[in-house]
Amino acid sequence: MEAEMESKLSSKSDQPLREHNEGEEAKTSGSLTITKKDIDYPVLQRATTDHSKSKKDVASVGEFSDPVYKKLARLNGEINKMTKDQLKAKLTALKLDTNGVKEVLKRRLKNFYKKQKLMKARIKTPGSTKYDYLVVIDFEATCEREVDDYQHEIIEFPAILVDVAEMTIADEFHSYCRPVLNPRLTDFCVQLTGITQTKVAAAPEFPQVLTSFSEWMQAHHLGDGHSFAIVTDGPWDMSRFLHMQCQFSGLDFPRWARKWVNIRKVYSNFYQCRRCGIEAMLISLGMSFEGQLHCGRDDARNIARIAMRLLSDGVTFKINEYLTQSTNRRKDRTAEVENVSSSNPIPSDICSEDELETGDGAKVTDEVKTKVKASKVDSELSSGVKKLSLCDEQDEGIEDLLAYYKLQSS
Repeated sequence: MEAEMESKLSSKSDQPLREHNEGEEAKTSGSLTITKKDIDYPVLQRATTDHSKSKKDVASVGEFSDPVYKKLARLNGEINKMTKDQLKAKLTALKLDTNGVKEVLKRRLKNFYKKQKLMKARIKTPGSTKYDYLVVIDFEATCEREVDDYQHEIIEFPAILVDVAEMTIADEFHSYCRPVLNPRLTDFCVQLTGITQTKVAAAPEFPQVLTSFSEWMQAHHLGDGHSFAIVTDGPWDMSRFLHMQCQFSGLDFPRWARKWVNIRKVYSNFYQCRRCGIEAMLISLGMSFEGQLHCGRDDARNIARIAMRLLSDGVTFKINEYLTQSTNRRKDRTAEVENVSSSNPIPSDICSEDELETGDGAKVTDEVKTKVKASKVDSELSSGVKKLSLCDEQDEGIEDLLAYYKLQSS
């Protein structure tokens, strides 16, 4: 198969490269809408060494001018024509994972050839994930059926530590939290999360749990020797649940929680599909949910499984959302979630020096300021967070968050 594709490439070497039409009709694969689109290669820098100073290496070349990009584009075209069985056969021959829907398999095969061809051409591939670890967090909170302005308190605090280099789970942190504002769990909450009154009654209150988590982070030298990024399924864990909890508990909002990787965005951007929840991502990757849905620890473990599969397929994890809010204990402040982009980089007061870059890799300027939006009264916190400033279309709406606590009939 590879020889065939290479042969087709060489036979078409004098043909002009056909421009890719990004507006082609979208295809639907399973529950995901896939846009028919080849790999979008970012600006790459050529790797040079003292002992290799060929004319091609030292010449000033424009973006994608190297012939390898034409080869890759044509190779991608051949991959697009392959059936799912052909894709699986080729991936098997290359000893790569064969699980997933057709569009996932195509992306996996294209990424394999991209790395192979660019390495052979001595061209630096796009930057890999720069973090040593990913910390996957998925809170569970008190809730009541169809009460939009309910004062959620965190009752389960799980964190899964993913070793990026090894693509394995290195450790876990887990604790239940005893609620204070609404100490007795509703029947709806118990049924949804599986967390019983006995579990939370015997648990420490949130401030103590947060201290234990900080000690766990220190034990793994996270932020002090090892770099890390928080990974969540959507923006709500940090922007709503943790933000509200810190206000209720009179705590400063943790610095590490002001920026994170929304895995839904990473997944949809990489596989060129619609954003979806944990179960849909797993199904499209040929996996199934393990454990109980809405159990915080099980949700976090499954998000970690998705993250490791994305790493295996060549995804680069970068911070893509951050929170703008006050860092004091005042209760007249609310929070906004911002997307990371070239026009909206991460503010310097949120990131350390080595993290001061945008989603496109551009450095943050000194002019960037944090934005704090004040709400009039405490009760406006929920409605304020409903208006999260997620600039992208197709972003996670508040309806998704409200539906989060509604039981499915199935």
